[in-house]
Amino acid sequence: MVEIVIIVSIISSILSIILAVFAILFSRRVEKRLKKNFQRLKYIMDENHERTKEVLENIDQEADAIKKTVYESQRELRETLDGIMEKCGIMKK
Repeated sequence: MVEIVIIVSIISSILSIILAVFAILFSRRVEKRLKKNFQRLKYIMDENHERTKEVLENIDQEADAIKKTVYESQRELRETLDGIMEKCGIMKK
């Protein structure tokens, strides 16, 4: 009877070791997959960050162009109004 207990104990110990080895191997695979996914996500985020910076730079350039156009239009309109007022003899207040 004692021999059976010893044999069962040895078998269960061996099975425990085998399960532990499989658990370690599985966790390493999962870790590699998670690391790969993290690196892919980081790459995508970096790409999106760069694209966002480019878009913001373009928006700034377009805003400057719009400001310049509006300023020029206002200046031309003011010159036109001043010319009309001068021709009509209207005095500025």
